[in-house]
Amino acid sequence: MPRNSSFLLFALFALFFNSFAYAADVGAAVVSTLTVSSGIIAAIYIIVGLLFVFAGYKLFRIVLFAIGFFIGNTLAYIVLANIDASANWSEWVFFIAAVVVGILFGFLFLCFYKLGIAGLGAFFGFVLASYILSFKAGGLISSSTGRIIFIVILVVIGLVVALFIEKIAIIVSTSVIGSVGAFVGIDVFAKTGVSQIIISFVSANGRVTGLADTISVAQYAILIAIAVLAIIGIVIQFRHNKGDHDSHRNKGLYRRAPKKDTGAV
Repeated sequence: MPRNSSFLLFALFALFFNSFAYAADVGAAVVSTLTVSSGIIAAIYIIVGLLFVFAGYKLFRIVLFAIGFFIGNTLAYIVLANIDASANWSEWVFFIAAVVVGILFGFLFLCFYKLGIAGLGAFFGFVLASYILSFKAGGLISSSTGRIIFIVILVVIGLVVALFIEKIAIIVSTSVIGSVGAFVGIDVFAKTGVSQIIISFVSANGRVTGLADTISVAQYAILIAIAVLAIIGIVIQFRHNKGDHDSHRNKGLYRRAPKKDTGAV
C-alpha cells in the first residue's frame, strides 16, 4: 500500500475511534442529531466500518494502530475525568491528552503485535456485549452490575480466544466491529435510534437514559442487518485470505526478515 494512502487510513481510523469515544461519553448525542459535523462523523463511521468488515485482515497493521488508539484514547479520557471531580477541565485538554495517549498506545500495539491481538479481542468482546444488550430496551440485562459482569466476561473471552486463534479472531472481530460501526453511522441518517441504544452501553457513566421503553421494528431491522453484514464480511474475508495463515504477523511495525536461502539441498 502506498505510504500516503497508509497515512490517510491511519488518520481516518484515528478520527473514527476518537469520535466513537467522544460519542460514548456524551451519551450518543453526537450521533443522535443530524448536523454538518454529525453527518461528517457518520460518513467516517460508515467508511471505516466497511473497511473493517471487508478488509480488516488485509489492513491488520492499521487495525492494530486503531485499536491501540481507541484504548489509549479512552483510558486517558477516563483518567482525566476521574482525577479530580472538582477540576474544571477544558474540552481541549481532554481532546489533546486523549489523542496523544491514543497515538502512543497505537504505536505500542504496532510494536508488539501480540498486545494488539489481545486488545482487538478484548474490544471485540466489548462491542459484541454492547450489541447483544441492545436487543431489549434498557438492556437485555436490566441490572447494571449484571451488565458489567456480562461485558467483562465477553471482554476476557475475546482477549483469550484472540491469542490462540489469531487469524479467525482478526477476521471475525474486524467484521463485527466494522458492521456495528457502519450501522451506527447509517443510523444517523436513518434516525431509528439504534445507534443511541448501542452507544449508551459504552458510555462512561454507564447510564441508559433518554431512550424509548421498547425496541421498534426498525431498530430490530438494523440490529439484524448488523449481524447479516458481519457474516457477509466474515465469509468474504475468509475467501479472500484462504491459505494465508500468518501473514498478519508480518504486518506489525517490525516485520520478520525473510529466511535466507543457504543453498542446502
